[in-house]
Amino acid sequence: MFCSCFVHFKDMYKLPPATLIKDLKDKPQNSNLWVAGLVIVRQRPYTANGTLFITLEDETGTANIICWENIFNKYKSVAIYSQLLLVYGTLKSEQSVINIIAKRLENISYLLDKIENCDYSNMIN
Repeated sequence: MFCSCFVHFKDMYKLPPATLIKDLKDKPQNSNLWVAGLVIVRQRPYTANGTLFITLEDETGTANIICWENIFNKYKSVAIYSQLLLVYGTLKSEQSVINIIAKRLENISYLLDKIENCDYSNMIN
């Protein structure tokens, strides 16, 4: 998990208000929202017809991001090279699985330098 001071950067850098991953379970189906986190996994299986699957981690947990081929193509560089990603998308849940269907991707990796200078006494487990 990364430093909890990340949530304060949204005000400093005029970022949209990202929903904490732990709070996604409380959001209604088909909600449009922002999530942000470290990219910990990218998968683009041959059998997925161009779909990219991303796992993001914030200070509260992990989230599944689905980028259909048209979104992947539109944000290809961001999807491939971002270490820290801001995603706007639609929440879809089925049983206990929650996915965000990406509509927009933003590379916010420049914030990693700021996180390095964070006070780690605020680390959340």
